[in-house]
Amino acid sequence: MLDRKFPVLGTSVPPMLGRELIMGRMLAALTKANPDHLQMVGPRYSGKTVILHELARRLKSANNTPYTAVLLWDLGHQTPATDELFMQRLAGELSVALLDKHADYAEHLKKPRDNAYQDVAEVLDAIKEEGGKVLAILDGFDKPLSNGRLTRNLWDQLRELALKPSLRLVTASRRTLRDLIRNPESQTSDFWGIFDPSPVRVGCFGENDLAALLAQVPQLHLTGGAQTELWNASNGYPVMMLEALNCLCEEVSEGTVTPEVMKSSCGSAYPRLRDKIDSLWRDCSPQCQDLLFRVMEEGAVLRTGSIGADAEILVDRGFVRLTGNKVQGVSRLLERYLEEQPNENSALLRMFGDVGSYNNNLKGALEHRLGQIEDLDGVLKKYLQQGLGDFPEHPGVFLSSVHGILEQALTLIWKAECWDSKKNRAWIRGEWFSLWQRNEERVPEEWKTRFPEGGQRLRLLDLMTGTQKSDRLARFVTKNTYVLANALQGFRDFGVHPKSAEVDLGTSYAALHLCIELASLLAREVSETN
Repeated sequence: MLDRKFPVLGTSVPPMLGRELIMGRMLAALTKANPDHLQMVGPRYSGKTVILHELARRLKSANNTPYTAVLLWDLGHQTPATDELFMQRLAGELSVALLDKHADYAEHLKKPRDNAYQDVAEVLDAIKEEGGKVLAILDGFDKPLSNGRLTRNLWDQLRELALKPSLRLVTASRRTLRDLIRNPESQTSDFWGIFDPSPVRVGCFGENDLAALLAQVPQLHLTGGAQTELWNASNGYPVMMLEALNCLCEEVSEGTVTPEVMKSSCGSAYPRLRDKIDSLWRDCSPQCQDLLFRVMEEGAVLRTGSIGADAEILVDRGFVRLTGNKVQGVSRLLERYLEEQPNENSALLRMFGDVGSYNNNLKGALEHRLGQIEDLDGVLKKYLQQGLGDFPEHPGVFLSSVHGILEQALTLIWKAECWDSKKNRAWIRGEWFSLWQRNEERVPEEWKTRFPEGGQRLRLLDLMTGTQKSDRLARFVTKNTYVLANALQGFRDFGVHPKSAEVDLGTSYAALHLCIELASLLAREVSETN
């Protein structure tokens, strides 16, 4: 394997080049008299991990650092699945970080105990008394948030720890923390409010960053035109720019680099970048992709109204540039990737012509379907958007969230059909019992004093929407809603108690489609009543 001048991915974290503006902001925020808690946000391959490792290195080695311990925890691997495991792992990571200057506390945290949270809290209090401070850098914070199994209790505990003067947190994720929270109950935790409201955004390199890169190859002189070719190919997105420079170093040992040579090196980099560009492209929603095609057709699109968020996503990935208020300058490397895709005349064949294409592209079709739904309940929308993000790589993670989707759907139904606003709870009307009794419907007697729970709620919905014996009593929801909700109950049980470690992708797609259509029905049937 070639010894690359600019390492891209690999088994070890490469040194940081450039990024001094980002580093300066983070150091200033973390070393001031009352340091901030920070969240770093950026797409995959943008270099978040590189920056975090350099941050940890500088704060560990600085003579005047306020931190007596710095831990860097990669949550993207061996991600804790429960509150208890998370806190135990945090105690273990903290123990390692404390070895150098707080050996006694490190030893204390090594010993497993029943209440890891209490142990961590006691150690942080002791460190405060000694005038110390801990910086906890949590990389890959998307992973623990994506499983939906960590509860508000954990986030509240982390908030209590983070409020101590002896602890500061830095998280890194692909989206903001609030966008990633899967559990609606967890959204109510005050933990999310402790962070600086302006995330540290990591995206494309700037002019100063390119200068730092070129300083590593002083034997090469890129003309202004050559640098323009590099920008046009990559828009400064780190993985693209670095790979293009690697190819340049392999093709040219020294001297002046002309635009033609730089353009050739960018072309040589494409085969190495294709899979990465494909991943970045698939991370974009259909709406983002449609915007990019508009930019390709029109040359430039004004960044106004609802396209602002989509434009930001494309800019962050280096797919386009933002010049003033115009979205323009599609990356030539992305253009080459798109040129490889079959033309629109064979779109169906391209998207669904084989099993692999079907599995990869059905997500986009369902994203479009979700985008068509008007007046969608906010909680259901968040669940479904996060669920779409689980496909096609993590279908099992989505199935675990079907429980929350069904619970929210039923809550909307009860509030529309049978809600006692004075007692703030659902109830079954007395006249319904009388009618069902006359029609010889099977109705549990305990429903008269206690609202049904679990699967019995689906039986109630069945009765409300009409059976062979009884007419429909519901004012808003229809039998369509019951059929979809009843079908989801099976998926809900499977997601909570899977019998197999292998979750079939097609099965999860079927559940997702059911969830979207149920949400669409409810948006039409009950949206105005809640």
